Formats: sequence, C-alpha cells, structure tokens
Amino acid sequence: MRRVFITRNSAFSAGRGSTPGFSRGFTLIELMTVVTILGVLAAVAVGAYTRQVRNAKKTEVLANVSQITLRQKNFLAVAGHYASSTNCEGPGCTYPLGADVSTADGVIPWDIEADGYTSAAAGDGEFFRGGGNLHGFDALRFMPEGGHSLCGYATISGHGTDAMADENADEPPDGTLSNQIFPEENFYARDWFYTFALCDFDQDTTYWAFTSAHYTSDVNFGTDDTQTYMENE
Repeated sequence: MRRVFITRNSAFSAGRGSTPGFSRGFTLIELMTVVTILGVLAAVAVGAYTRQVRNAKKTEVLANVSQITLRQKNFLAVAGHYASSTNCEGPGCTYPLGADVSTADGVIPWDIEADGYTSAAAGDGEFFRGGGNLHGFDALRFMPEGGHSLCGYATISGHGTDAMADENADEPPDGTLSNQIFPEENFYARDWFYTFALCDFDQDTTYWAFTSAHYTSDVNFGTDDTQTYMENE
C-alpha cells in the first residue's frame, strides 16, 4: 500500500499552540511594551538634541560677551576709560530690547543706525560714558557675528570711587547683577565696566543672564616699613 506523508506547516511549527496554516501575531502587552520603549528613546533623543542646541546658543552668547570685553579694553587704551551703552540694568536697557528677544522667532538683526546701538542722543553722565558723540556699541565698534543675535546686550562703565574729580566718582549701580559681580565693600577702582546679556531661549519672558566685569585698581607704590626685606648695604 502506498503511504502518504503530510508535513506540518512551517508557520505552525514556528509558533507553538498556533493553528496550522496561521502565523502567530503580537499580543497587546507586547505592542504596549514596544511603544513604551520607543517613547523613552524618543524622549532621550529630544532631550539630548535640546541640550546641544542650548549649549550652542550659550557658546555664541559667551563669545559675544568676550568680544565686548576685548573691545572695552582696547577702548580704554585709546580713550583712557571704558564706554557705556546704557546706565541701567534689566530687559529695558539692552540692545536689542529684552521684550523683542522674548517675542522674536529666531535671531534679531542689528542696525548700526538704531538709537539703541549708537545712543547718539545721550550725553555723558553717571554710568554713561563714551567718546564725544560715540557711546556703547558704536564707540566699541562691536557687532555680533552675522550681524544678529539671540539675546539683548548691554555694557555699563564708571570712573570709580577715587576719580580725579569728585563729581565723576561713582561705584557700580545698585543692581541685581552688579551686586553679584563687584566687591560689596571697599571698592576703590579707578575705572570699571560690566557687560551683561539677557537671553530668553524658551521665550517665556524669564531671562537667563550672562555677565562679565573688569576694573582697574590703584597701584600702591611704597617700601617695606618693617625693613624685613632689605637689600644688604
């Protein structure tokens, strides 16, 4: 008698308990597990990308603050004092204005003829100095790379408490940033300035401040009165 052999379906052999001829699908729990894993991976990737973007923005801001510092030192060497773009702190004192930074969708272009850039209408006064009709960013010849910025910038300067004329003597203003930057007591610098950038990367009207400060102190010329350090005669 002729024998006939029937082999099992390969799909049936691959899945235990399956009906012959049908492949086994995913269960609801398995699908939920996969979706959860994908969600976690996506959250991690988005978080890492967001941090990289923010770090890149911070690097750009620090570069601009450093560039203003360098130009202030060059201006001091030429004019004998630092320059100011404003005489106050806060989002209303920067260029571009903090309000524009919070509402701008992207970078803000700089205009070398704008009042906030030249401060041409302002005269020299307390916390506000320049050179003739030149003040602030115009006097410093500062422009962010590309001619635009993500943040608002400002720089404030003064003569110091031991200025040649008493009417020119001034300590840094009583502000949130200046109080953190400069010594609290016994400040006797001849010339000082500080620069700050106010950023709103999330555009939620909560600012992130970057600062830089420099000041020159009097040089004390004298000898050792105790005569501990004496050249042998």
